[in-house]
Amino acid sequence: MKKLAALLAIFILLAVWAVPVRGEGIYVSSESGDKIKIFEDAEVTAPVRGNVIVVLGDARVESRVEGHVVTVFGDAEIDSEVTGQVVSLFGKATLEDGARINGDVISVGSVEKHPGAVVGGQEVRILGESMNLDIDALFYLRLVILVLFMLAVLLTGLLSLLISRTRYRMISKNLEKNPVRKLVLGILSFIGATSLLAILLLTLIAPLLYIILLIISTVPACIYLGRMILKAFSRKNGIFIEFITGLITATLVKLVVLLIIPQQNLLLAAIVTGLINFLIYSFGMGILMEQHYLQGNKTNAQKET
Repeated sequence: MKKLAALLAIFILLAVWAVPVRGEGIYVSSESGDKIKIFEDAEVTAPVRGNVIVVLGDARVESRVEGHVVTVFGDAEIDSEVTGQVVSLFGKATLEDGARINGDVISVGSVEKHPGAVVGGQEVRILGESMNLDIDALFYLRLVILVLFMLAVLLTGLLSLLISRTRYRMISKNLEKNPVRKLVLGILSFIGATSLLAILLLTLIAPLLYIILLIISTVPACIYLGRMILKAFSRKNGIFIEFITGLITATLVKLVVLLIIPQQNLLLAAIVTGLINFLIYSFGMGILMEQHYLQGNKTNAQKET
């Protein structure tokens, strides 16, 4: 756990350090024409036949984009035609006079619209000035959050299994023992962590640490879920396969809930999704807490002998 915590701390420091460093980020261009940049600003000065996605950076669009423009933890400035949607998560979306948006404009933050800007779809502001909530836009927002969280769990899980291989082997041995105890320990841990978050909500680091805790807790829960599914086919499966199987299954279940529950019934969707997440996070925390307890007892026993 110490190795994983140190790795996450280093990753966060590198991410924060890399944000202001322009021209040294990650750039990906797909065959379909998508332009993806991470830790770097994107300036679109030539037509793009695909989507423009920027994570931890700003996007400046001055030429036609035949797709969507998405920024995560960055601002989006649009001064040209976008055939799809403009989505700004935790940033500011600025629509200049030359902006022509055929789809919706969705911002978890704020939107500045100049008089000459034209939006063919709807304008949705969440957590910003003149906040309004559109049902269809919330569907896309929940879908984006679901995919981003899945990718975060996937990367964290693979790194954890590679770096803390011995620890997860020990977790794997005790994975199917006392599931009720794991769930009870996890529920208590989840309630405690959530209560602490509520107390420290005004600090910037508390929500970030809480999200990291949820991501880490999802990893062992997915391993357990994957093992239960794969046991029907074979009793001997690699821990990587169990983790990926469990993660895909959990994501598909959430996606089915997202699709089958009418978007107008947001309360029911929130309750069902919240219950699924609560069980996953709690069970995962319970597995980690039990492993920590067993490891502590083993260490004390070795000291006594």
